[in-house]
Amino acid sequence: MRSRKFACLGIVVALSIAGCTSGDDDDSADVEADDTSDTATDDTAADTDAPADDRAPGVTEDTVKIGVNYVDTGALVAVGLNYDLGDFEGAYQALFDAINADGGINGRMLEAVFAPIDPTGPTSADAACLKLTEDDDVFLITGFFLNDAVLCPLDAHETAVVGGMMTPARVELAKAPWITDLPDTDLPESVLETLAETGELDGSVAVFAATQDRTTMEDIVLPKLDELGIETVDTAVMDAPVDDTAALQSNVSLISERFESSGADTIVLVGPAAANWPLYQVESDYRPKLLFLDVVAARAFGTNAAVADTSQLDTSISGGPYGPDQARWEAMADCVAILDAAGATSPPPDDFDVNDRSNQPYQAGFFACPNMALVTALLEAAGEDLNYGTLQAAMDGLTLVVPGDPGERVYGPAPAGDGNPLAYLFTWNGDKRDFELVGG
Repeated sequence: MRSRKFACLGIVVALSIAGCTSGDDDDSADVEADDTSDTATDDTAADTDAPADDRAPGVTEDTVKIGVNYVDTGALVAVGLNYDLGDFEGAYQALFDAINADGGINGRMLEAVFAPIDPTGPTSADAACLKLTEDDDVFLITGFFLNDAVLCPLDAHETAVVGGMMTPARVELAKAPWITDLPDTDLPESVLETLAETGELDGSVAVFAATQDRTTMEDIVLPKLDELGIETVDTAVMDAPVDDTAALQSNVSLISERFESSGADTIVLVGPAAANWPLYQVESDYRPKLLFLDVVAARAFGTNAAVADTSQLDTSISGGPYGPDQARWEAMADCVAILDAAGATSPPPDDFDVNDRSNQPYQAGFFACPNMALVTALLEAAGEDLNYGTLQAAMDGLTLVVPGDPGERVYGPAPAGDGNPLAYLFTWNGDKRDFELVGG
């Protein structure tokens, strides 16, 4: 049962990371995928001092070829993970069609090239990358990128990307323009600042992270806590193999005993893999206040149908982009209308049982709407002379409201490659089995 529970949790975390954007109650804040002229600045168009990079794969006088990665739900079903995540190809194609019906971008029609990815297999992402970059020769790739998979187009094949999660190491390796709607590694700093301002860090604080989030803990979280004047009583890294549930259980239990002995009544949980803390503490009597620096981790545990007892979350706080899902969906009303009209329906999240996370057909819209808004705004700002030089110049100072994010983003060189989205806090609602925006 443990191995099955962990496998499902892993898929939920992976998909949530890649598709997690944010929401707003004001439809006027949305960027329609076929019209970003009201929110994207025109002065970023690179027609004067563009970098000397005239590469323009997939660009002709009349068309721009755009690659789209998406989650192959058929591959998930084949291994017993019966997720309904919506019609990814249909959602993206609907937005491509809407853009083209409105005259395209700077006189060019957008041509979509699709590449489904099996997130449970080790080679699928590389094969999709090779197809899009070498066989199809696309101008840029958008969609689903799991962890370091984004480096295949950016580093190995020097192809531009819209999407994926930025880290300093990945940015350093990128050899093509890169922009994303997903928060990068400086979001935890913003979350910590907000937690400190609201007094949530006033207790005896310990910090927990998994191996994959160790760098974030050591290079970002601990220095930020020190800057905020927060003393930690202990820190620990869960370093058991991710496929060994017995070792994970033992590792977390030992850390828990250590934290309890140190008097920690507040645990700062770092990164998406921090979902392992509550998962392997279900049977423990130790109940400190949990502060998740990534709402993805909190939701991966709390909304996992295999978890019966979510009481650990009763006093928890999580941070991250605007949400939860229903708010994000409501913020994308204009884009959702385009999808619905094209038959790629994106239903409201509240229509589905929160105890059954296998049914999330709105996820396709959560990927397609923000990604295509960014693609549209970026290509428009780059101007008619479209190449990697003008595309890179267009990113610096690009200003827009991404669908699902109530705050205006201003893009630029890293760490502004994500537009520096705002951080929000969430509390657990046990009746709804989901997190709610504080003050929302």
